[in-house]
Amino acid sequence: MRPAAPAGKWTPARGPLPPPGPPLPEGNGRMLRRLFVASALLWAAAPLAAQANPVTVFVVRHAEKGPGTPDPSLTDAGRERAVQLARVVGDVHPTALFATEFKRTQETLAPLAAATAVTVTVTLARDVDGLVGRLRALPPGSRAVVASHSNLVDQIVQKLSGVKMTALTDADYDRLVVVTLLGNGKSDAVVLRYGAP
Repeated sequence: MRPAAPAGKWTPARGPLPPPGPPLPEGNGRMLRRLFVASALLWAAAPLAAQANPVTVFVVRHAEKGPGTPDPSLTDAGRERAVQLARVVGDVHPTALFATEFKRTQETLAPLAAATAVTVTVTLARDVDGLVGRLRALPPGSRAVVASHSNLVDQIVQKLSGVKMTALTDADYDRLVVVTLLGNGKSDAVVLRYGAP
């Protein structure tokens, strides 16, 4: 009779081993290696795909407005600037347009909307976080144009990209900020000018 094993110590059971299973088909190891390599390549390529198809957001202040309150339309100079905006960014084929509830922002995007057949999405001016959330949710490769207000453009850019820019003055109408969202947490912004200073 075998002595009992000390408490807490495992001893293998004695007896015959089970019969071996059927042999693996030839080349199975090679197929597994190929699957592993393909998976690794796809995993590594995912961030590159996001960088190859970034979301691009063009942020502008509305064009020159009239003296009326509280919701003035654009002046003749403002309507001309809106046409210039359509000419400048129309060739990038925007996929989304965003304006606030005020006429001046919607009128700024009207020529671009007509040229591209893209409907303008209206968001509340005060809901910057909601707008930024919508922009971040756009699919890779999207190109959006946002018309907002002088006291909000810098906030939108900073919340989207982390880039701090100088706040616009009431006289600044010609800034065009291009924000690039790479999809891996990285982003960038550059400030350009368009139309008359």
